[in-house]
Amino acid sequence: MLVTPSLEREMSAFHPLGKIVGDFNPDSFGDPANELLPFRNCKTPSDARAILHENVEKDVAAILDLVADADAFDVIELMRMREFSIVPDPRLAPLGGASLPVEIIAAALLARPSRKPGPTRRNDTRPHEVISELHERSMRLARIASYRQLTEGQLRNEPLGRLASEYQGAVLNIRNLQYDHIRDEHDRRLFETAAASELMQKHLGYSYHDVSAVRTAMNKISAERMTRLRDETGDLLMAHQHLDPKEVPREVIEQFMRGMVPFIFLPADRSIITTADVASASGLDIATSRRVLSSFAQQFDDSESPGKRVFDLLMGNNQFLARPLVSDGDDNFALTSNEIGQDVLRRILERALPPNSPDVRRYDQKARQPISEELARRYLETILRSPAFRESYHYLAPKAGVPADQLGPDSATLRQVTDDVEGDALFVIDDIAIVVEVKGKSIADQARRGDVRRLNNDLKATLGDGARQATRIRELIETNHGIWENPSTWLDLSKIREVRTLVVVLDDIGPLGTNLADLQHAGILPDDRPPLVLSLHDLAVITEIGERPSEFLLYLRRRTDSPVTTYYRALDELDLYMLFLAADLYVEDDPDGVKAAHPTLPPVTKSERRRHKRSAVGTMVGDNCIELTAWMNRAELPQSENPMKPSMNAPAEILELIDQLSTAGKPGWFRCGADLLALSGEGQLRLLSTIKTCARATRKDGTYHDAMNAYAGMWGFATVFVATRPAGASLVEVKERLQLYAKVKQYQLQADRAYGWVFDENGSLEDTFYLSSVAQSDSTLDQLVKAMKLQPVGQRLRPSARRPVKRTRKKKRKRR
Repeated sequence: MLVTPSLEREMSAFHPLGKIVGDFNPDSFGDPANELLPFRNCKTPSDARAILHENVEKDVAAILDLVADADAFDVIELMRMREFSIVPDPRLAPLGGASLPVEIIAAALLARPSRKPGPTRRNDTRPHEVISELHERSMRLARIASYRQLTEGQLRNEPLGRLASEYQGAVLNIRNLQYDHIRDEHDRRLFETAAASELMQKHLGYSYHDVSAVRTAMNKISAERMTRLRDETGDLLMAHQHLDPKEVPREVIEQFMRGMVPFIFLPADRSIITTADVASASGLDIATSRRVLSSFAQQFDDSESPGKRVFDLLMGNNQFLARPLVSDGDDNFALTSNEIGQDVLRRILERALPPNSPDVRRYDQKARQPISEELARRYLETILRSPAFRESYHYLAPKAGVPADQLGPDSATLRQVTDDVEGDALFVIDDIAIVVEVKGKSIADQARRGDVRRLNNDLKATLGDGARQATRIRELIETNHGIWENPSTWLDLSKIREVRTLVVVLDDIGPLGTNLADLQHAGILPDDRPPLVLSLHDLAVITEIGERPSEFLLYLRRRTDSPVTTYYRALDELDLYMLFLAADLYVEDDPDGVKAAHPTLPPVTKSERRRHKRSAVGTMVGDNCIELTAWMNRAELPQSENPMKPSMNAPAEILELIDQLSTAGKPGWFRCGADLLALSGEGQLRLLSTIKTCARATRKDGTYHDAMNAYAGMWGFATVFVATRPAGASLVEVKERLQLYAKVKQYQLQADRAYGWVFDENGSLEDTFYLSSVAQSDSTLDQLVKAMKLQPVGQRLRPSARRPVKRTRKKKRKRR
């Protein structure tokens, strides 16, 4: 074995995870309860900030003492090795907050006048020995910063106080917000437009392809160096493994140590990437390489105290998000956390554009907005399997103070009471309309740092404006059953029975989009049926894994028009979507509210009220994206691994039935699919059993059999009518017989929709019908109710809508 006892002792001292030295005790940094206690006495946000400031000054001073003689690039790379896996597992996300400790240490070191101001020779320093303490101290500061955010959120007497705190925490702690292939596609589409490309060259001095080339070159250089050092040291081990340690030549041991020192002990030489390195690996010239690297780099500067740098970082002014490189001013660069341009390239360009200039307008009108709208429309066309009914369309909207009902088909005052406005996309599928508004404007840096007033203004200008526009056309369709496309063209939409709204934003806004109830409370979204808010990235992900249009319709309902809006909180929309696919994103409707909406239902029971009370509790959603991450990163996995695509948790026979209805495309298929997926697992199994029971009875006695199930909720009153046709019987006659029964029973129950299915005696679907409206009073139907001796209303007809049956799923972990 090559590693001798003396060398083993030497290597143990150089372990990259650090070793305990002096009186350092990691347990002293691991008591969050004691760290939280001082915040209990805070009366104002300033009190909370003072606690954070005091701790920052104390810990930063200790941090700098520990590495006073060390090369900053050695320390930063050792911290990176401590926090990040050398070979990331594409199936897993990095540990939460892994970037922040590196950034805290780097911020403190950047307040020095140079990389290595101390007199000690670099080869005589041992920074690896204090990495554990640096980690613990930086993690302690990160926790205290989180407590400060939470405390301020509670102390702020403002509707958006808590949400601003959560958003600030997400910005501080979460990195790599997007899956790489989606982010790269969006960046490519945006920055390859003529307008954005010219503006990048004008204001930044380089192109998107230049940034991509530099990023690829840096990754290649780093990987090749690590591989070479690994192979060199590994080859030495293998070549001398047969020798007794005492027989290993000294020159071999020295050669081994020469490889190990830059590998894991003093790694600055390995981690530094020069302008010349990048130019050689990328094919760019030196000047372009330098411009790109320098624009993403920070330099050493002792004009600002290290405590202030770290405090500003923890308060949300994180320079490393846009400039993750550290430069010594001599064309030497070291990486801290994210790769260059990751998730921020668009924001960097937008900051560089002069405010209110023609360049801003050109960028918005020729690049950001049209690309955002095109991508959103394309994704929705894929999800819904239908082209947009209207795109970038114009219609007449009521002027301020004018009610929607003045814009009906017979309106004679259109020119006086309307404005010509533009919508982004309108989908009309079967009898469902989905209104889409796309907003490309970014959330300002001040809002990202927790400025509640600026956040409120930005949200009103993006989400609020989009919600107002989407709600306006929804109300026009629901009130007038159509819209005026211009003063002479009426678009008849009288067949529409349900309208849903969606606002798509270009920014990743995390908790700002998931917690709709907070936005309603702040007056940014309407109180009734707010739109679903999705980032363009999350819409792209849903497009990749969504399998049925009806799933997306149900998600629109569940997220915006159910108690889920009130009781579920999350930091990431995809965690909610994965919970939805697992059939766990659900809160029981208030049974008294359902009874009030549908008086023909049986009386509410105590058990229904208890079930609603148990279900209607606040739920904070954690990470649910392990399956999603593995699927989205499947191209990076070994060929032997075949990750399972996330899919809807429902009985296979229900999914097959929904697919049959969708393929046939007969009226009612879209709404019916969502209604079936909305049933509890028990309800779905009962419906399948009903079909099988009818088919079995028909096979046994050779006669017609039918059955009815009813499902009432806050989304309406759906009824399902099933009949089985005996062999030799006329399909037309069987369908007509069932349709008459459905029409009369639907009228008796005052159900707003009825689905009819005719099966053969083997249980194969043969034909369908759909009744999408019901008369409130009809003497002929009243007589038929009596003649058919239908069961009186008010008796229990519907199965309970309990939480869906769960299937066994793997333990969930974070996505990348």
